Amino acid sequence: MFTEQQLKAMIHRETISKQYPYSEQDDDVLLNYIKPLLAELSRAKIRYTLEANHFGSGYASYIQLICYTDEFVTITEHNDEREEERHGLFVLISRLAPVAAIVNDAMEFVRFNEDGKKTGAGKTMVDFPALHIDEKYKKLANDITRLLMKYHFTLLQMPDVDKPLPFDEHIHTLSRPKGQYLVWDAIFYWED
Repeated sequence: MFTEQQLKAMIHRETISKQYPYSEQDDDVLLNYIKPLLAELSRAKIRYTLEANHFGSGYASYIQLICYTDEFVTITEHNDEREEERHGLFVLISRLAPVAAIVNDAMEFVRFNEDGKKTGAGKTMVDFPALHIDEKYKKLANDITRLLMKYHFTLLQMPDVDKPLPFDEHIHTLSRPKGQYLVWDAIFYWED
């Protein structure tokens, strides 16, 4: 799907598309572009958590959403605290090319005090291209796919990304050591 030149450019934080909003080479423009997509998710009763700030440190080559519906939320209450455990799908939107990936089985928890103030949180991370979707998430994945396509994102599939990187390069990623990189790592990486 990607040429060696395109993969190398993405590894070096270079956009590889002239398609808007990538033609602007500006994260703020990309974030503004996806705002209507996020609004459509909400109207479809798909809840999401957005991580667009490079996880608070370093550089992430993607914007991450954790998408879920109410049926995948478990709420527990203990000693005036409430905890929500949310299961669903990761959606990764590349900052460097108009591509996205829907990754199976995201989980996050959020803890709130008696006043509703968030007191803790945690989530799983994406290290591997788990692009097969569990049956229970199929409808959610289909709804997300439709919206991503409406906004001109190409959805990546396992054969596109789950193969060794075909050249020697260093990728600043926490997911895999040098020599074990996948094509996935050239597209979606987080440097902390």
